[in-house]
Amino acid sequence: MSAWIGFVSVFLLGLASGVSFSHLQGGPKRTLPPTQFLAVQQILLRNYGSAVGGLEAAALVSTLARAVVTWGKPLVPVLASVASACVLVMIIISAVWIDPINKTVNSWTPESLPSNWVDFRDRWHLLHACRFVLSVVAFSAVIGGLVA
Repeated sequence: MSAWIGFVSVFLLGLASGVSFSHLQGGPKRTLPPTQFLAVQQILLRNYGSAVGGLEAAALVSTLARAVVTWGKPLVPVLASVASACVLVMIIISAVWIDPINKTVNSWTPESLPSNWVDFRDRWHLLHACRFVLSVVAFSAVIGGLVA
């Protein structure tokens, strides 16, 4: 059971890290004119939102389960707990800061784009960079738990 949960945790966090990495690859959006940025961002929001939320919730559950079923072993539950904490912070960052940005940007039209739209874009990228670091730490922790 523990090995199966470990596999699921690695799989889910691999996917989550890949999604986070794909957001970092959105750097070229920084060179787009405002209306093109808006179009790309609104399509991205529509395609990523709920799927990523479900993926991260499943990763949180699997890493918590891994910590519980390996309790009593020397290192594995600690690493699973580190992974769980990282995923939880990722979810909090999304819920508290990224989702409001997404909702705001999604409400814009090319005609209503505010003059400070760059601030929203840059904050979105910075928050996703933080989430990427957390996802890599979580992914590394669950891999470490498999080889510990």
